[in-house]
Amino acid sequence: MAGKRRRIYTTLLEDPTRTWTVRELAAMVDTSPEGTSEGTVRDTFNVLLADGHLRQVPHRRSLTAMLTNRGQQALTNLLRNAT
Repeated sequence: MAGKRRRIYTTLLEDPTRTWTVRELAAMVDTSPEGTSEGTVRDTFNVLLADGHLRQVPHRRSLTAMLTNRGQQALTNLLRNAT
């Protein structure tokens, strides 16, 4: 698994009840020397939404989402099996 995706998944799992915008998530994971672009985070965000691992939070101006229980389990298992 790519380091960027691993950082995104790990960040989401650190606080599974938090709501995230793409910009907020990108700011949190953009700590490595190579950085993580908003585009990378947006692409991952959209895949997780499509797979049902994130659910969109309604009535927000920016796309905002949070982990589903299924998403939390899937990302936990994915990270556990990737090591």
